[in-house]
Amino acid sequence: MAGQDGVVELRHLRYFVAIADRGSLSRAAAHLLIAQPALSRQIRALEEELGHQLFERTRTGVSLTSAGAALLGHARQLLSLAAATGEVLAGEARPQEIVTVGLPPGIPGDWILATTRALATDVPGCTVRYMEAGSTEQLRLLQRGRLDVAIVHQVPVGDLTARLLWQEPLGMAARPGHPLAGRAAYTVADLDGLRILIHSRDQVPTQQDGVVAAAMAGGVHPIWIFAQFVEHALPSAEAADADAVLVGSYTASQQLIGWPWRPLDGLIQPMSTWVVHRSDTRTGVRAVAAAIAPADRSS
Repeated sequence: MAGQDGVVELRHLRYFVAIADRGSLSRAAAHLLIAQPALSRQIRALEEELGHQLFERTRTGVSLTSAGAALLGHARQLLSLAAATGEVLAGEARPQEIVTVGLPPGIPGDWILATTRALATDVPGCTVRYMEAGSTEQLRLLQRGRLDVAIVHQVPVGDLTARLLWQEPLGMAARPGHPLAGRAAYTVADLDGLRILIHSRDQVPTQQDGVVAAAMAGGVHPIWIFAQFVEHALPSAEAADADAVLVGSYTASQQLIGWPWRPLDGLIQPMSTWVVHRSDTRTGVRAVAAAIAPADRSS
């Protein structure tokens, strides 16, 4: 019989597919390295088990019956799944674990690409999926289990594991033609009375808190325009009729071309970028977070 308790054995399916592919019992037997009479007995046993004739003899060999044609695609799929299972168990193929990583505003695109390539090499068992979101939203999603790794511009609190990736000065990009645009340096005092576009607290909490605190401490009174913007800093600035935009150097260089950018002197707190994950997370998530390397800020 093909198997006990009505179970079809994989070897019988291999015999069946070999005959169907070669259209001949003799050629299939030679390929399988078994005697033709033995192969014929195995196929008869399979037909008895299934209750259907699978082949009919022709002048040149054999051809599939309608039942055999119906079985062929199913048999190929079963054999393919069996082969894949063997590869997984042998370590030749590994199931991919999906790890979702958050990206905040102002992250250099070349660093993201380099990180993506490095993760594919360093953590081959994981596939990364990116989600664009502000720092506050990322941490909220992280706590809810809807995000695995957060890259944020604020010091995380609570039961989270965090590692500082890099720090950079916050700067100001002045509108072309503005009196500040020709200066070699900007200070917090220069903000007084200006219409300043700045990321909302949901996007970059540390940035807003640090700048507002420094302005208050210095008796400086800008007209703050808090907004959410990622790839459209220039139209956001134009819509707000802003005199200047507070952003990092990367965002200014990519989106505010022609707006002179300088570090804002007088700010004690730099812009910080952290990689964060939950302390009770999966092993694959820990591996991805550990493999995310700091950007080279030397250039």
